[in-house]
Amino acid sequence: MIRAVKPAVLVVADSDSYLKLATTFLHRLGPGWDRRVVLARTPVMPTDEQILAAFEGTDLDPADLEVLALNQFNSQTIGEDLVFAAATGPVVAELYARILRTEPANNRRTALISALPGVAFPATRKGWNYRRPGDGFICHSHAEARDFSFMNFDDDGHQPTIMVSKLPFLRSTGFPTQVPGTIKRLVFAPQAKVPFGKAEREQILISLERTARLNPGLEVLVKLRARAGEPQTHLEAYPYDLLFEQLVRAGTLGKVTHLQFVTGSMAEVLSKESALVTVSSTAALESLDRGLPTMVLSDFGVNAQMINVVFESSGLLGSLDDLEALNFAPANKPWLRENYFHRVDNTFNESLMILAQRARDGQLKTDPEILAFIKHQPLRQRVRTALPTPLLKVLLKIRRQLRLSQQSSTRSSS
Repeated sequence: MIRAVKPAVLVVADSDSYLKLATTFLHRLGPGWDRRVVLARTPVMPTDEQILAAFEGTDLDPADLEVLALNQFNSQTIGEDLVFAAATGPVVAELYARILRTEPANNRRTALISALPGVAFPATRKGWNYRRPGDGFICHSHAEARDFSFMNFDDDGHQPTIMVSKLPFLRSTGFPTQVPGTIKRLVFAPQAKVPFGKAEREQILISLERTARLNPGLEVLVKLRARAGEPQTHLEAYPYDLLFEQLVRAGTLGKVTHLQFVTGSMAEVLSKESALVTVSSTAALESLDRGLPTMVLSDFGVNAQMINVVFESSGLLGSLDDLEALNFAPANKPWLRENYFHRVDNTFNESLMILAQRARDGQLKTDPEILAFIKHQPLRQRVRTALPTPLLKVLLKIRRQLRLSQQSSTRSSS
C-alpha cells in the first residue's frame, strides 16, 4: 500500500528541448509530488531565453532551476525516490552509471527512468543503449512503444520497462479540435539535423519568401530554436538565419524581405490563425494539438534519415508547391490515435508512484549484467561528459568541419 508521504522526483535536463520535456513533465505530475529540476552543466546548456521558454505555461519557477556538474550526482547527493534523466544519451548514460555504481545492487533506493523529448520513431539502437540500464523508458505513442519493444528481443539480461504516456506539452485529451478560419500567419519550424545540405535549406527559404509574395497579407515566421552560434540539442551545420543573410548578399533574395526570424516559445507564435510547416519537428505535433493546419515537407524524402518517417501515413505530407498554394490537408484519425494523440488514463502516473515507492522501500535490484555494461562504457562517451566545456566546444567544432568536408567530397565524387 502506498504511503501518504509525497513521492519525490528529480529531473535532470541538459539542453533546450530536454528542459522543455522536464518542466512540462513535472507540471503534469502536479503538486502531489515533491518536484525538483536540475540542469546538467554541458556544452548544450540552454540560453536564458531558452530557459524562460521551457518554463512558460508551467507552474514551476525558473528561479528555482539549479545547475550542477555531472560529477556532483551520486547516491549520496540525490535524496529523491525517482530520477528522470531528461537528457541527451551520453549524459543519461553517465548519470545512470554514477548512481548505479554508488548504490547497493540488491536494495537500491533510486529509481531511474528516461525518455526522448519528441518524435522517437523509428527506435534506434544507439538511443536505446544509452538508456537501457534504467528501470523504465517512457514512450509517447503506441507506435513508439511497439518499435522500442523490439529492442528487448535482441538483448539478454535486464531491460527497462516500456511505459506509455503522452508528450506532456500536448494538451488535447484525444483528437484535436480543428480551428476554422483563414491562414494569416505561416510558421516554419526548422530541424537542426535535416535537411542535411545547404542547397536544400536555401530552397526552403526561397520557397517561404515566394509563399509570402504569392499570398499578400500572409505573415511568414521562421521560428528558430536558437540563433546561429547559440547552443541547442543538436549541432546545426547551416543555420537558417546565416543562410538567409548569405542569400541576401548574393542577390538571390531581395533586401526587402517578407521573412521574420524569431526565437522564444513555440506557443507564442502559434496563434489561432496560424499554420505550421516543417521538414521534421516535434513542433508539428504542437501545431496539430492546437487544431492548426500542419504540413510536413516531403520534397527531400520521407525516411528514417530525414527523421520524418513517422509522418508517412499521417495525411500531412506536402510539397513546396503545396506550401506556396497554402494547400494544407487534415491529419488521418487512425494515424493520430497511434501517434501521440491517444487517450490516456491514470495508469502511467500510478506506475510512477509504485516505482517511487519500491525505491523508497529499497526493493530495486541492479542486474550484474548492467553493472558490467556500464563499467565498459565507451571512452568517447565519458570524454563528452567530462571535458571542460570550452575544450569540448572546440572539439565539436572541429568534428562538424570534418563532417562538412566529408559531405562535400562525397557530393563531388558522385
